Amino acid sequence: MRLSAKILKNVNSVNSWQYASQCFMQEGQANELYIQLVDLDLSTPVSPEKSPANPEHPIRYISQATTVSISAKFDALETDSQFSITGTQPFADDKSIFKFSLTASQVPNSGNLLITLTEDGANKNFVIRSAVNVEVLNIGSC
Repeated sequence: MRLSAKILKNVNSVNSWQYASQCFMQEGQANELYIQLVDLDLSTPVSPEKSPANPEHPIRYISQATTVSISAKFDALETDSQFSITGTQPFADDKSIFKFSLTASQVPNSGNLLITLTEDGANKNFVIRSAVNVEVLNIGSC
């Protein structure tokens, strides 16, 4: 099994959201990031001209574990700027969706996320590349 996640936007309820290529955040304010876990090895039928290694429509992944937790590490070149947060499951009816709430002081310095899914004590790690785009409000000058 190859786990990954899709970014969600306009999340209102378990049945009201859209897929996005990135999560857009603003510096200096609280931000939320929603993801849906997917299994890249299970997908809708792949067209003959498409590679099965990167399916367009992977099927969501719902853990069958008794205890599940998830964390996201926001990577950065400088280790002082890296931080990790724990996600929550906002909807009891869909265990594939997770929410990460960032405070105003937590500003990602890279677009990549390292996700750690812990199922009954066993860790599964994967990277979501270019997942976050941060709008910097304090531009500065030369």
